[in-house]
Amino acid sequence: MGLSEHEQRLLDEMERNLYKHEADIVNTSSGPRTVDYTKVAIGVLGIAVGLVLVVVGVLMKLAVIGVAGFGVAVVGALWALSASKPATGDDAAAQGRPGQGPAAAKQGPGLMDRLAQEWDDRNTRG
Repeated sequence: MGLSEHEQRLLDEMERNLYKHEADIVNTSSGPRTVDYTKVAIGVLGIAVGLVLVVVGVLMKLAVIGVAGFGVAVVGALWALSASKPATGDDAAAQGRPGQGPAAAKQGPGLMDRLAQEWDDRNTRG
């Protein structure tokens, strides 16, 4: 069963909008990031201490120490992985990238918001 003429026009319009805003999606999904190297160092240290505790727990045949060591290692890994965050406007300005400050961060509604609005408009029209 084919699409009606009206449905085909709506589908074409949605496709054009998706292609038009594809660059916006790519730009907002990735961008400059800052890394807190202190957090990374503490995380790696936590992983090392956790692994040492696991080995000590195995050598002493104490499961409690091994489980605690595993927990310390996991927390250290999570801590190290949380060290990266998107650069704020202040960070971008400090790194000499004009146009990426707070004014550039203020954009219109996102793609999903626009698509939801078009869907709502379509449903109210007919």
